[in-house]
Amino acid sequence: MIAKARSIPHGAAMTNYATKHNRADIVLTRNFDEGLTPLAMWGAMETIHQKYEPKFRRKPVKNPTLRLEVSPSLEETKGWMLNDWFEYALRFLDELQKDVQTREGKKNGKGKFNLDRAQIFACLHFDAKSGIPHLHILINRIDLDGNLMNDSFIGDSAVKAAHAINIERGWELPEDIHEAHEKEIAEACYDILRGMSRYDWDSYKYSLESRGYNVHEQRDKHGVLHGYTILRGNSRFKSSTLGKSRNLTAPKLEATWKKLHPVAPSVVKSSSTVGTSQTTERRPIVERNSERQSVVQTRPEVSPIFRKTLLVDDKHYSIAMPLEAYTAMKDAIEVPDESVPFENILNVAMLLFMNYVDAATSMSESCGGGGSTPSNWGKDKDDDEREWARRCAQLANWLCKPIRRHKGHRH
Repeated sequence: MIAKARSIPHGAAMTNYATKHNRADIVLTRNFDEGLTPLAMWGAMETIHQKYEPKFRRKPVKNPTLRLEVSPSLEETKGWMLNDWFEYALRFLDELQKDVQTREGKKNGKGKFNLDRAQIFACLHFDAKSGIPHLHILINRIDLDGNLMNDSFIGDSAVKAAHAINIERGWELPEDIHEAHEKEIAEACYDILRGMSRYDWDSYKYSLESRGYNVHEQRDKHGVLHGYTILRGNSRFKSSTLGKSRNLTAPKLEATWKKLHPVAPSVVKSSSTVGTSQTTERRPIVERNSERQSVVQTRPEVSPIFRKTLLVDDKHYSIAMPLEAYTAMKDAIEVPDESVPFENILNVAMLLFMNYVDAATSMSESCGGGGSTPSNWGKDKDDDEREWARRCAQLANWLCKPIRRHKGHRH
């Protein structure tokens, strides 16, 4: 079982996604009125936000919601009913609270992370492709008493809570799963480098993302790449932990590519012998040139790449996609409303193409959109680049469709 957690700004969109448009099974609710729909529960969370807004006027709460995803394996949950998921959610929340309060107790002398006074709901999902069940849990960071829950180490606390339950139940440990995934990713990195006719960071990154990974870059204010992290599902892998002797880190990546592409020894030998004929000296050069021509002739053509960098929520996202896919994407964009610029929808589609789903959701919300990404969203193995680009454009059209708000519907 693995778990991840972070604070988010887009609670309404996440509520819609977590409940699959009100069609997911609600496993657990806490501190809500009976019979509320999921979006009405989000409305109740917003009521708490507004009630205590004056308290946080000096330092507004940018991310008022905790988003958690908890994923046991299919074997670990075989035969489970909703009540089993309810008990499991309670157990996980207890362990989460225990770890956060321990951290806060060491720092402040007491913890305010009190989930008994928080608004919480948990929904059960089943992955459309693998059938693996997992929980989406949303927690209001501002509790009923106006205390703001610390989110500084919430991801680490979720991992520790999962670890405790795995030990308790004899389940496979996350670190064992992590180690296997780490080896898998490292081999993918080496395989991509072996297949590159020349070293190019954007091509390397694009190849990783074409295999279903997400790549987050670490660049300085001048745009110089200093590091990167690879995401596989819920797990993050720093480049410094991959491969051997940190040889897959950004500064060493080109040198690693060169080692995987050793240059054949030159057939031209320098000689200081006097009196060697001109014909004898020139023959090796002709042979070398012939070899070069052969390499040039057999080298596959590289498709033109469209590149762009997008800024979303103060983070830079690098876009690199085949030009033909970019053209197909532009042709599939449909502006749903005059208030939404074509460029905004195109940017959302490009983010989806690169698997920056959270950034795409955030950007669509910033231009008034109200759609959500399906839980089984992703590139199908049968999709070519152009078909994948068209699918991303179609989802971007939906995500950017403005929400029609009506007065009197706020709870």
